[in-house]
Amino acid sequence: MRILTLAFFTILYIHAFSQTGIRGFTKSASGEPLPFSTVYIKGTTNGTTSNSEGQYFLKTPPGSHTIVAQHVGYKVFEKQVTISQNQTIRYDFELSEQALQLKEVIVTAGDEDPAYRVIREAIKLRKFYESEVKAFKTDAYLKGLFRLDDKPDKILGQQVTVDTGILYLSESVSRFSFELPDKVSERMISSKVSGNEQGFSFNRASDFNINAYNKFIDLDMEREFVSPIAPQSFLFYDFEWLGFFEENGKLINKIKVIPKRSTDPVFEGIVYIVEDEWRFHTIDLFVTKARGLEFIDSLKINQVFAPTEYDIWMPISQKYSFRFGAFGFKGSGYYIGVYSNYEVEPNYEAYRKADLYEQKFGEKEEKDLFVEKDFTPEVLVVEEGSNERDTTYWRNIRPVPLTTVEAEDYQVKDSIRLVKESVPYKDSVDAERNKITLGKIFLSGFTHFNSVEEKYWSLPAVISIFQFNTVEGFVPEIQPTIWKQIDGRTKYWIRPAIRYGFSNEKFNAKLEGSYRKLDNKFTRFYAGGGRYISQFDESESITPFINSYVTLVNGENFMKIFQKSFGYFRYQQEVKNGILLNTKLEYAQRDTLTNTTDFTWASEEKTNFTSNQPANMELAQTGFDRHQALVFDMTFRFRFKQTYATRPDRKFVYSSKYPEVYVTYRKGIKTLGSDVNFDFVEVKVTDEMSLGLVGTSNYAIAAGGFLNDKSITFVDFRHFSGNQTSLSQVDEPLKFELLPFYQFSTTKPFFEAHYEHHFNEFIFNKIPLVKKLNLQAVAAANYLTNETIGQYVELGAGIEHIFKFMRVDYYWAFRNGDFFGSGLRIGVGF
Repeated sequence: MRILTLAFFTILYIHAFSQTGIRGFTKSASGEPLPFSTVYIKGTTNGTTSNSEGQYFLKTPPGSHTIVAQHVGYKVFEKQVTISQNQTIRYDFELSEQALQLKEVIVTAGDEDPAYRVIREAIKLRKFYESEVKAFKTDAYLKGLFRLDDKPDKILGQQVTVDTGILYLSESVSRFSFELPDKVSERMISSKVSGNEQGFSFNRASDFNINAYNKFIDLDMEREFVSPIAPQSFLFYDFEWLGFFEENGKLINKIKVIPKRSTDPVFEGIVYIVEDEWRFHTIDLFVTKARGLEFIDSLKINQVFAPTEYDIWMPISQKYSFRFGAFGFKGSGYYIGVYSNYEVEPNYEAYRKADLYEQKFGEKEEKDLFVEKDFTPEVLVVEEGSNERDTTYWRNIRPVPLTTVEAEDYQVKDSIRLVKESVPYKDSVDAERNKITLGKIFLSGFTHFNSVEEKYWSLPAVISIFQFNTVEGFVPEIQPTIWKQIDGRTKYWIRPAIRYGFSNEKFNAKLEGSYRKLDNKFTRFYAGGGRYISQFDESESITPFINSYVTLVNGENFMKIFQKSFGYFRYQQEVKNGILLNTKLEYAQRDTLTNTTDFTWASEEKTNFTSNQPANMELAQTGFDRHQALVFDMTFRFRFKQTYATRPDRKFVYSSKYPEVYVTYRKGIKTLGSDVNFDFVEVKVTDEMSLGLVGTSNYAIAAGGFLNDKSITFVDFRHFSGNQTSLSQVDEPLKFELLPFYQFSTTKPFFEAHYEHHFNEFIFNKIPLVKKLNLQAVAAANYLTNETIGQYVELGAGIEHIFKFMRVDYYWAFRNGDFFGSGLRIGVGF
């Protein structure tokens, strides 16, 4: 029955609808399919790509055309056809292997391979071709597919429920615009996601707008890759000339690209370069895991170029295919892009500098494709109704035919979609997920699903419930969560929390919640209240888990806490694109707490418990009497020129190439019985920078102080994120690794700076044997100055990606030029 259904579906797909065009297969002379061949109308950029089975369909206007088929390593084949309106003709292209010719060059021992001459000429013109096109428009068809080929049965004791097979299949059609240096605008007019009729594709043409002439190619990995025609390419590559062939009166050189070393960030494969013009004809390159790919075993890139307006060559098809494997999961996937109907604006200034303007354009009028308002921070717009296109539309618009497997995936997932959306099905799935197991109870926590109403509640795992500190002793803390979703987006959540200290015999409880408006301004409301425990540094520079560990194992109690009875309201909204406002108003009664236990597993000689009143250089007695505090916080986050995408159902924020700036104002308000009166301001700047082959850097700087400190307690001091344990929170941006907790908390003006450079594999990939471990070097520097501490500096060096997730650093600290301390720090993170 399944075979009959599939056969019927395939026949329907091929014959049911009349289209004007040509379809068939691209094959070798022996009849083997040639997948991902390029087929286009000669003299235009109207083209397509055959699918993984070699099947193609090229939509053409009525009339006579020369159809060109080409495949890497095969001779170009041209076919003259005449097509009437609503006629579809069939033609199978049989391509012969490219018979390379060898010039009459005598190469003796010690002579240079002819490939080096070609590469040198290409390097000379690389910068020209990099900016040859100032701007362009194109229609872009993208198809992405991920499939899972193998999976583990369990991870950390939990059953893996995802099935093997196609996980994601999506197509999109967009109108894409680009202008130098990096302006993009995209309008997605069609979107299709297998198994999700209302879904929108995550395909973005800008993600695949890779300029092959850049000296470093950014593949969105931890480091960039050196182009075969980069100025320094001879330091990284060897080249071998394999011969040439003639195509449309042009000689095309075939060059083999050979990495000099096994772990450099480089490609290997084949590039085809046009003689005398020294531009790319085709690139067919791949990268392996040994060269720094994370969670991907291999990545293959194929780009095919063709002449457009002014005989400027642009990519008409490109394909990225990959294989991945991690934690027992193995799979593969690809993205195909087909580009047509190019409109090109040459970079006239570049032609003038190259003294080629008159030869290229003569008296032609210069074209100006765009005006300034054509490019805005809204880099992608997904049109309303783009996900409602029917099967007929897609069969007419799709340039790359579906494979049998892809067609079946659409059919099967669409047919079971209604079943999966039915109440009985959702209830049956929930019944299975709601089963209680020991793994859920002790390790992962339990979540109860009600998918029909999109209501859920969860309980934490037993392993995460218990804490220990010297004020409360052993503390079980339970924080269940209840939340409601609408179309997969959380509308509201409610989280009660209770904890009981067995040593101080105190019970604390609070209730918090959040409500989100499902708008494009990220509007959220938060509220909470109760009586609970809080750290003096509410950013929790030491987590309860780390504190529990060092208290029980090392006999050290670094976490300092107080009790507060409170109520608060918080509000968040993006007031303008790139400007996010966060405000909070809290009224609290604060009570000091003291140690009630000295229990530890450490020996008496190692135990070094200190008072729960932190030691501080500015304030001799950091403890306080019971008091009331009404405090208002307001923070603006400025993300300059933030780009974003707008879909009919939501807004997605992308990145900005500029630093993020945070401006905070905090006010202690002496009214309604409040005892505090202070004004505090702070400015923080963070950014991340790519330094090419050398790695990436990130930094954070902050400066601020109190404008008024008439009535202030130690709770309201500016605390710095220090560390006196061997465990580190590696992802925190404003973090010191040797600074004592609270010792230098201040009411004085301050300035702090943090810099971290990740060398990625720049250093260790040059060391034999070690390079196989994919270790990465990291260096760090932290700085703090104010009236109390003077000049404080930390310097660190470390290794990350140990077993993929561990990082180890060693730090040295200096205060006012004198050695302050040193220590090893261990962190976890990807």
